[in-house]
Amino acid sequence: MRTHQGSKGLAAGTACLAVFLAGPAARAASPAAALAKDDITLSLREKVIKNLSSSGLVLAFHVAVANPARAPRQLVRYRYRVRIDQKEYINTAVTLAEPLAVPPGGETLIALPVKITYDLLRQVIGPIEGQALCDIVGEMYFLTERAKEQKASFAYSGEFPIFKDPEVDLLPLDVVDLTVGGADVVFHPRFKNANGYDLIVDAIDFELAFSGRPVLSGSIPGDKSLPRTGEKTFALPFLIDFFEAGEDIRAGFGRDEIPCRFTGQIRIASVWGPLVIRFDTIQSLRLSKKS
Repeated sequence: MRTHQGSKGLAAGTACLAVFLAGPAARAASPAAALAKDDITLSLREKVIKNLSSSGLVLAFHVAVANPARAPRQLVRYRYRVRIDQKEYINTAVTLAEPLAVPPGGETLIALPVKITYDLLRQVIGPIEGQALCDIVGEMYFLTERAKEQKASFAYSGEFPIFKDPEVDLLPLDVVDLTVGGADVVFHPRFKNANGYDLIVDAIDFELAFSGRPVLSGSIPGDKSLPRTGEKTFALPFLIDFFEAGEDIRAGFGRDEIPCRFTGQIRIASVWGPLVIRFDTIQSLRLSKKS
């Protein structure tokens, strides 16, 4: 456990859920239920999706812990159950090796991050597409200055997306002109979006190699955003000088196909933060030669 000014952290066992204490937050609204004047209260502040990728994500519930007493309280243990689309995903209890202090007369912000792995999720729930609903319920247990235990209950929910990386494939290479010294070609990469929402693409940076030799690199120009459950094909014209590229590439253009490797990354702007998706496509590229 690492502790620094205004924040503390602890691991939450095999469930990949952790609690992080941060500095004082603004006072939350009073809960509807009647509580003793020195009872700890919990109020949800926000839900944040982090580390989104095609393998999973972290759904963090940011909770304000209010301690109205004149003495500090210590968080000593907690238990929780996570259900996703009404099916149990996590059910566990954790006792802290070292209690965490909650200062008196104010609030402390706690993040309850639920790590969601799509592979595990599909094992528990079955096929799942688009998005899912996560419910987390449980109790936190605090010790008073007289070593009396206080319980504070919580129940929160939040939706999260099931994200799929864009797929990349390559259309035949247009050979506009072919001479002894080189070729005038147009390269056509195609990007497919299997998600049920648009992907706002800021940039696609790439490197292209034929027969193991680099022939082109840079960024794809123009509008690169991908429509939901749709695709977009780009046209990248360039010239190849066989004297610079080498004999392997010259020989490759004498056949019907040439070995191709297309690598790079896609930078996506999303409501869950920026995403960087790397791709590496290897295939034999068919040559479409003009008569």
